[in-house]
Amino acid sequence: MKWFKRITIGIVIVVAVFSLVIYLGWLNSKPVYKGSIKIKDLQEEVTVQYDSFGVPHIYAQNLTDAYTALGYVHAQDRLFQMEMLRRAAAGELSEVLGKDLIPVDKLFRALSLNKFAEENAEKFLSSDTADWQKAALAYQKGINAFIEKGKTPIEFTLMGLPKRKFTTKDIYLAIGFMSFGFAEGLQADPVLEKIKNELGEEYLKDLAVQTPTDAVTIKNHKGNFKNKQADSLIAFINTALQNLPVPLWQGSNGWAVSAEKSVTGFPILANDTHIGFGQPAVWYEAHLEFPGHSFYGHHIAGIPFGLLGNNKKVAWGLTMFENDDMDFYKEERNPNNSKDVRYKDGFESLKTRKEVIEVKDSKDVVLEIETTRHGPIISGLVDNFSDSTQTISMWWLLLHEPNRALEAAWLLNHADDIATAQKAASLFSAPGLNVMYADVEGNIAWWASAKLPVRPKHIQSKLFLNGASGEDDYTEFYSFDKNPQAVNPPWGYVYSANNQPDSVDGVLYPGYYYPKLRAGRVEELLKSKTQFTVDEMAKMQTDVIAPVHANIAKQLSAILKEQNQYPQITSLLDAWDGNHQLTDCAPSVYYNLLSHVMYFTLKDELGDLAYKTLMDTSVPKNSFELLISNANSPWYDDVKTDKRETRTDIVLKAAAATQSLLEKLSGKDVKGWQWQRFHTLTHNHPLGKVKPLDKIFSVGPLPAPGGMEVVNNLTFSLDTTGYFPVTVGPALRKVTNLGDIENGITVSPSGQSGVASSEFYQDQASMFVTGKTRPMLLNKEKIRQQKKYTLILNP
Repeated sequence: MKWFKRITIGIVIVVAVFSLVIYLGWLNSKPVYKGSIKIKDLQEEVTVQYDSFGVPHIYAQNLTDAYTALGYVHAQDRLFQMEMLRRAAAGELSEVLGKDLIPVDKLFRALSLNKFAEENAEKFLSSDTADWQKAALAYQKGINAFIEKGKTPIEFTLMGLPKRKFTTKDIYLAIGFMSFGFAEGLQADPVLEKIKNELGEEYLKDLAVQTPTDAVTIKNHKGNFKNKQADSLIAFINTALQNLPVPLWQGSNGWAVSAEKSVTGFPILANDTHIGFGQPAVWYEAHLEFPGHSFYGHHIAGIPFGLLGNNKKVAWGLTMFENDDMDFYKEERNPNNSKDVRYKDGFESLKTRKEVIEVKDSKDVVLEIETTRHGPIISGLVDNFSDSTQTISMWWLLLHEPNRALEAAWLLNHADDIATAQKAASLFSAPGLNVMYADVEGNIAWWASAKLPVRPKHIQSKLFLNGASGEDDYTEFYSFDKNPQAVNPPWGYVYSANNQPDSVDGVLYPGYYYPKLRAGRVEELLKSKTQFTVDEMAKMQTDVIAPVHANIAKQLSAILKEQNQYPQITSLLDAWDGNHQLTDCAPSVYYNLLSHVMYFTLKDELGDLAYKTLMDTSVPKNSFELLISNANSPWYDDVKTDKRETRTDIVLKAAAATQSLLEKLSGKDVKGWQWQRFHTLTHNHPLGKVKPLDKIFSVGPLPAPGGMEVVNNLTFSLDTTGYFPVTVGPALRKVTNLGDIENGITVSPSGQSGVASSEFYQDQASMFVTGKTRPMLLNKEKIRQQKKYTLILNP
């Protein structure tokens, strides 16, 4: 027994030492919110007043000091987030997280974000002649000042992360990573190509590859300004995205109502961007004041300018445009020289570069990345590519055009009229954004901001294109005045819920637009009143009613009732109005039934990986109604059986699985099937995968109302586990009344700080799931009265 006691004592000592290390690191990493700190590169004293939610209100005497201070306080609260984001974009996660992250690094090296970042940093930030360049470089100096003398985040200690200075390249890595989140074609196109090749185009008809005929489109209006493929490729991409420890953008809502449609007599703007949940939250809020400038904004880690925000005259928000800016090309290698590919009547040499991925506790991985005129060859990076004769390259707009997103963001931050804001919107090339705008002069506007390629009329851009003929290449770009947009429309509002913009000159721009579920409900609500208050705008953001889902539920119920089966399920579905409150039981039944219907319908043809990959895109969301309403769809037949299954067979099978699963998880009493039992929100920190560190770093689970593609889009994967943990949703909610621009309202999903020991790490988590908001303070006297801490930064 002595050996047992010794082992037990040894384990206790190890646990105690480990706990002590965490505790000391916890204490040592707590941000400094008060007192005085000297940092280099400041010219004069800067005062930072933190309000009761940890938002820094920065008062400086000049532009560069303001942005140096912003960089410092941003890094103090979010340095680990900044580090993980730049490592993800650069393909450097394996260096610190080990060989499991090699697929992620391979993907990002192939995407060539390092090359994109280096080229744009050299082009735009190698000098500081313009104010936006001076501000960007000052912000970076502030980050590095904190790295040099600030506290080390505990994650760096636990993970063995080296502290490295930030460079101008890192700013563009952050922009590139944001753009990657918008590139849904990377997931969808290979699966759609597989369906076309293996099953035939008949199978594509029920998947709404083109914009559905009943889609809710965003209307254009040019008003006057007021003077006042292969499974191994699918598997490669899917595996990389599943292991990515940094959340991606996946949607958004935004709208503005005119002064005439507002009780306040001024426009009201509302925005909630939809991003994968993680901890810390994506957005960092900050208020900057220096002579000639007053700005409150939401910032992305590593990017110096607010991508959402308002000054004293204008306000704006963003949603994802969802335009298709990524194409795959089938290249034809020269049979006599594999380093050449055919283009038109001749051959062109491939460009080749080597990339070395350093791997923790393992050998380096050396990649040879080949590039054609269209872009990097993706298929060459896939181990055991199932068709070695196929060479697939990827054209991505981000890699082919200079990126002026940083300058555009600066212009929006400093805009004082609609003309300047429109100029800023015209500078965005990638990622594609919907800019929602309002100002104190009474203007409202929406601009679909991106460079839109003129593609040949014969191509379907969501399928693989011919890279050899030259006939599938885009020819030029549309001018910005041909982009979808609406300025001061007579109907009194602008909005976007990632839905299809209406055609311009007869052209409907292709993309991965989201279905009418959210868009239809947003437009329904905006049309429901002649005037709105600020509170009503905020209430709209938390709306959880989905009439489209209710209609689908009734279609499924009708099929079951024809067979006189599953009365518990049909009674709940028939009575459901599409509401997704915590105590509702119908959503639990509906999503389980829908999950099983889709699984039993599609999985036998696609296989596990392709099915899962497709379900993570917008394609099935656009297809639920189309597929379920078509009793003759070829998808319903299970290709693995001799029998020819029908839609009724599939729905009955799904209902049996649904009832069995719900009874297993929550009992036979339907009162136990409440939505809050299955739909919860957890903000997972990268260290949360290691128990018991999840109890320290992750936040939740929290029961959450909402659902898939409702306005309060707390969405999830449609799988067959019976549980629907939230994976994506509003990364903030904000409402700005242009008649009281100093007192907007907002809320973060968890909190301002990314430091677990900070009091602002999770103080808003409960507010967020219950639909509460807090003020965005811009008034100096109110800030002074409500400040919690004051930090002085000295030269």
